[in-house]
Amino acid sequence: MLRSRITAAAVGASVLGLTAALVPAVSNADVQATAASRIVTWADSASDFTAAPEGTVPLTDEWYWASLSDPSNSGKITDHATLDEDGLSVSEGEAVGLVRGLSKPVAPSNLGALAAGISATTTGATTFGLAIREGGDSSAETVVFATDAPNNEGVHEGRNNWIDPSTGEVESTSELAADLQDADATVVGYVVYVGIDIAGEITTPPPATEEPTETPAPTDEPTTAPTEGTPTPSEPVETVPGGELESLSSPLGSNAEPLAADASGSISALRIDDTTTYFTPQPTAAARLVTETASLTEATTTGVRVQGSGFAPNEVVTAAIGDAADAVAIPGVQFRADADGNVSGTIVLPADLVNSAGTYVLGLVGLSSAQTATVTLVVTADAAGGTAPVAVPVPGTATFTG
Repeated sequence: MLRSRITAAAVGASVLGLTAALVPAVSNADVQATAASRIVTWADSASDFTAAPEGTVPLTDEWYWASLSDPSNSGKITDHATLDEDGLSVSEGEAVGLVRGLSKPVAPSNLGALAAGISATTTGATTFGLAIREGGDSSAETVVFATDAPNNEGVHEGRNNWIDPSTGEVESTSELAADLQDADATVVGYVVYVGIDIAGEITTPPPATEEPTETPAPTDEPTTAPTEGTPTPSEPVETVPGGELESLSSPLGSNAEPLAADASGSISALRIDDTTTYFTPQPTAAARLVTETASLTEATTTGVRVQGSGFAPNEVVTAAIGDAADAVAIPGVQFRADADGNVSGTIVLPADLVNSAGTYVLGLVGLSSAQTATVTLVVTADAAGGTAPVAVPVPGTATFTG
């Protein structure tokens, strides 16, 4: 499927690895079966997207965008798309392409794991593709698109099969991996088209039904010259016309032409490799205590009940205790946020960190999103302890921000 020189796109590169940190949750946390990716980010404003330059698009670890209906790419992405609670959306007549690189290339042997972990929340017309580089040559790059069409054996494999826009050929993930191996190629980035189903517009070549017949050997007799007026043979029909291919790759090509978008579409979340991007407004993390005051004995034996919100869905959330500037992580406390980013559980405060009455800052930190929320806890002296001593500042190894 891959050729030695491919002109669909010239893209340059950086990828995030394939490992995801799955940290066990403590017994009193609300555990979800699906874990968040190791990194969670939000792209929710025009400043999170850089206009793709004309010509080649650099594949760095940031989002580039291009308008399919306006190749000049002037203005901001919000001139062509909407960013709100529904995600990144376009209306009929508009379409945008999003391009991002990986921090390191993904080898063919890891393609199956990469493909199996891809997921997206979309509506309407959207298309996802992988940017592929052959042999480390930035001028030999192409994009293959995820498709629901069966491969040449009528089989689906992994999340989707993959279609080459230059040939219309559909391959399973394992077949694509074999091609990448033969071509010394790697996956270096990915693209998302919102507002058009590119894979649906590519014509798949019909499968071969029978072996071609042998061409008869030429005879010694001279071939009769064609008579005047005999029609000349027609040119072979391309599976995917060159003009269409050029327009389909307009956000990545140097001679971009407008591409008509005839459907609306949106994307609100995309997970690939070890990163999840949400195209919805970033939430504000918050924490609250069921009881804002606890005695020293209660805080260090039965614990305090805490609730949090605004974290990434299904991410691991840890806790820390300290003052407003510095804090120390509380060993063994890890909650798993639910699908709405909420956590709830009881935290037993270590006696060596909370060893006297006073006011403390209890913090919750999302390991994937870095979302942080703090709440003030008042620890009182035990009833038999007399006058409460002054709280001793706790040395910090973690810093609260936000």
